[in-house]
Amino acid sequence: MKPCRGFTLIEILIALMIFGVISVLAYRATGALADGEQRLTQEAAHWRAIEQVFTRIEADVRKALPRPLTEGKRFLPPWSGQHEPQHRVELQFARAAPNLPTAVNTAYGQRMAYVWQKSERGGALEILYWPAYDNAPNATPQRYLLLDGIAHFRFDYLTKNGDWIDEWPRLGEAALPRAVRVQLAAVDGAVIERVFVLQ
Repeated sequence: MKPCRGFTLIEILIALMIFGVISVLAYRATGALADGEQRLTQEAAHWRAIEQVFTRIEADVRKALPRPLTEGKRFLPPWSGQHEPQHRVELQFARAAPNLPTAVNTAYGQRMAYVWQKSERGGALEILYWPAYDNAPNATPQRYLLLDGIAHFRFDYLTKNGDWIDEWPRLGEAALPRAVRVQLAAVDGAVIERVFVLQ
């Protein structure tokens, strides 16, 4: 009968070393999976936020009203689009509000604007709301951040002749453009473009 033989110290050390290597690899794999899941979650949230911005813009521009705005005794165009390449983009108009009349002669709604401004993180898109359709001079709008980290943003407007221009109003055109084209570029290089018909 052979005597029972145990593990030598070297065998135990080798086994512990192998177990340690496997543990490190398992830990790294788990960390990589967790990091990947976090990145995917952040990416999904980012794209949801972009989609929500486009949905909001579409809902607002489709309710745009053609009646001029007033600021004290000063008349403003019903649709005003300004474009400073790579620095600032602004679209200001008034939209029909729920439970308010929308006929042209008695149009009441809310004056609002979308403003993109260049910033350290690429650029920020804000939405502005004025107190009313017609406002006193120097009325201060409320500002809300919609989306940050936008490398490029622009509005283009479709004329009656089918031309796209980046500023509005234009002499000889209607109060509102036929359509508005929105282009957004994220800091990662992804570009999204949508067209919304107004008339």
